[in-house]
Amino acid sequence: MTPTHSDAPRRINRRQLLALGLSSAALTACGGGRGNTALEDAANKARRKNLLEQTASKAMAAGLVSASLHYADRQSSATAAAGLRQKGAPAATAIGDWLRIGSASKAMTACMAAKLIDRGQLSWTLSLADALPDLAAGMLPAFRSVTVEQLLAHRGGLIAMDNEADVGLFLEFLAAQTEPLPETFAGRRRFAAAWALQQAQPGVTPGQDFLYSNVDYMLVGMILEARSGKSFTALFDELIVPLLGMPGGPGLSLGLPTTAGLARQRGHVGALGALQVLDGYPPELQVWQDVLIQAAGNVFATVTGYAKWQQLHQQALGGEATPLPAAYVQRLRTPVSDYVLGWEVGPLPDAFKQKVCLFHSGIVEGFTAYSVIALDGQFAISAFTNTEGQGTDPDWVVKLITKAIIDLQAGWA
Repeated sequence: MTPTHSDAPRRINRRQLLALGLSSAALTACGGGRGNTALEDAANKARRKNLLEQTASKAMAAGLVSASLHYADRQSSATAAAGLRQKGAPAATAIGDWLRIGSASKAMTACMAAKLIDRGQLSWTLSLADALPDLAAGMLPAFRSVTVEQLLAHRGGLIAMDNEADVGLFLEFLAAQTEPLPETFAGRRRFAAAWALQQAQPGVTPGQDFLYSNVDYMLVGMILEARSGKSFTALFDELIVPLLGMPGGPGLSLGLPTTAGLARQRGHVGALGALQVLDGYPPELQVWQDVLIQAAGNVFATVTGYAKWQQLHQQALGGEATPLPAAYVQRLRTPVSDYVLGWEVGPLPDAFKQKVCLFHSGIVEGFTAYSVIALDGQFAISAFTNTEGQGTDPDWVVKLITKAIIDLQAGWA
């Protein structure tokens, strides 16, 4: 199989989003939604609900298979969904459907690390050589002093594995092996990590320069297991899922939920008007994809489940007590760079009075997601679709998601 750009979770950065239309001229209502009264009247609530429903329907009509949207200020929220669970099938998408959020889940891995730091089981300054001593001898010397915090900030200097060239290089390495390849998840992950830790990136200084990398988070996942003595899946279920406190279901799942009867959307990839269902890769490739994305982008979520995750951030950033770890919240409140603990950070344009937001996108296996949270907790927005762009204009899906976010901002207040 020829590797494609969907072989690994990706994200669209702030500069790209601005180029795609997330501009000060378009987002004239960003930071709004804070009325002068604590309670909205029924008519205003209905108007906002209608706004989300119309915006989701327009995005679907423009080419997305489905669109699921959520907006929340500190007083109210609204959620809507439109489209199909699978192209060509009759079932309509619903708020309770399970979607993939890709790299928008990296903050959850960072939150797990902060939980262990709060417990004294881990430190921000723990180096790769000390954290993974069985790999230390084989890694390039420049990687040995890279710390946990630098990995979480994508300053590890490691190969990105979010593009065709990197994925192709690894597949060539696999094809060249004469000995049997590992057959367990742990064995494959260690094999991939050992390879990645020998791949120098030209012009990038490990521990110093920013280079977005899924391998950074794969290594963090390994470190969390080593320091806790538990599997990454067990840690996710212990440290992340209970944060939501959702009756009737978790709302977040590492990997596809296995409970019978849960509604799931199918991913789609392709050019506008030429989408095809994508339901994973051939088994011999899927096992390596699963290794790469476990800690970097393999979370499934319902819209309401992810909204609860955002709400916790709104509350914590607004000064309220939450179960989010103190080490995590403190670094989000006072970011020292434009990428911190699984979030990009930056001010919105001057028209919004330099409103600073946390934001992250996720693109993986036929799904696209985007999340925005104001750094002061005043608003949060999330947009999801079971569609991923390819072809001559691979950003066409991101453009439609961006337009949906713009329309929500403009119409919410």
